[in-house]
Amino acid sequence: MLSRVVLSAAAAAGPSLKNAALLGPGVLQATRIFHTGQPSLAPVPPLPEYGGKVRHGLIPEEFFQFLYPKTGVTGPYVLGTGLILYFLSKEIYVVTPETISAISTIGLLVFMVKKYGASVGEFADKLNEQKIAQLEEAKQASIKGIQDAIDLEKSQQALVQKRHYLFDVQRNNIAMALEVTYRERLHRVYKEVKNRLDYHISVQNMMRRKEQEHMINWVEKHVVQSISAQQEKETIAKCIADLKLLAKKAQAQPVM
Repeated sequence: MLSRVVLSAAAAAGPSLKNAALLGPGVLQATRIFHTGQPSLAPVPPLPEYGGKVRHGLIPEEFFQFLYPKTGVTGPYVLGTGLILYFLSKEIYVVTPETISAISTIGLLVFMVKKYGASVGEFADKLNEQKIAQLEEAKQASIKGIQDAIDLEKSQQALVQKRHYLFDVQRNNIAMALEVTYRERLHRVYKEVKNRLDYHISVQNMMRRKEQEHMINWVEKHVVQSISAQQEKETIAKCIADLKLLAKKAQAQPVM
């Protein structure tokens, strides 16, 4: 009865488990994104060439060594057997045809490992030796290339005996460059000083012109203010009389 309840509950929870499986990578990626801790700069220990010792092809030896002081030699076996019996008795794990298939598959894998593991290991070791041989060949070729470069460098060292000519040319070039820079700076200083002097001259000329204009305007203003209305009328009358006199003289002259 309990097994049927477990099977029905598992069938009902199937879609949610599938969705959880789909969400699993996203959640893992999110945790990786939000992980902001600084990486450790400690030296990483080298990986062991061979794996650790295991029992029954799966359980590490360290598990047994950890339980020996507390439970004795039979403690790990009793613990494993007790857990299996507990899961089966409480129907936490229900034996199904898939369980038989899994046991058969595991047994087949164990048999293949026991039967062909040594030959496969030898084949893998042979491939590893071939790769090492190729790497050694590449290493020797690199050493030979470096040695050839060293020999070439030694053969080129004879040309260095004439390097003082190159140094003399470089010194002359540097001296010429410094002289050009000095001349350019002198010319720049001359231009700046000339511009400033021209500015001061322009300012003085402008001030003199403004002073003259102000003086003329002031004089004209005061002269105009000093002329009264009566003087203005007399001046206008005199100008009219002079114009009439000039007109009469022009009429009196005979026409040629």
